[in-house]
Amino acid sequence: MSLFGPGLEPDDFQQDTPEDYERLCRKIAKTIVERDLTVPAIMLIESIKPLSFLGSQMLVFANPVVSLIVQSGDYYRFIRMIEDRDNIEKLTVAIEEENAEAFRLKREAGRKRRLRRRSFFRRLFRRGGDEPDA
Repeated sequence: MSLFGPGLEPDDFQQDTPEDYERLCRKIAKTIVERDLTVPAIMLIESIKPLSFLGSQMLVFANPVVSLIVQSGDYYRFIRMIEDRDNIEKLTVAIEEENAEAFRLKREAGRKRRLRRRSFFRRLFRRGGDEPDA
């Protein structure tokens, strides 16, 4: 039996670096953008920013239930991350940047699709003087 309880390891309580928080922000941002929850997530994050420390303590209290669903290492790293309001702002910026990148990629894919479609129809219905005389 572990001294740290079910699903917890001593490594979960290590000191995190800003790079760890940045990596976690990117991971969370990517998941949020993939699920098309950008606007609700930003609204929620901005509304709870003043209560970030209290929220992190509530997440510690909810650990027994939440540990059944999520990995404990990232969970505790997330709790330590949201204790600081600067990290919450970094999370918001990461979500916005990830959303901008996804929008750019989607727009490029649409342009390529339109160009392929145009070239197909141009080849199909050759314009003007391209047809040989009979």
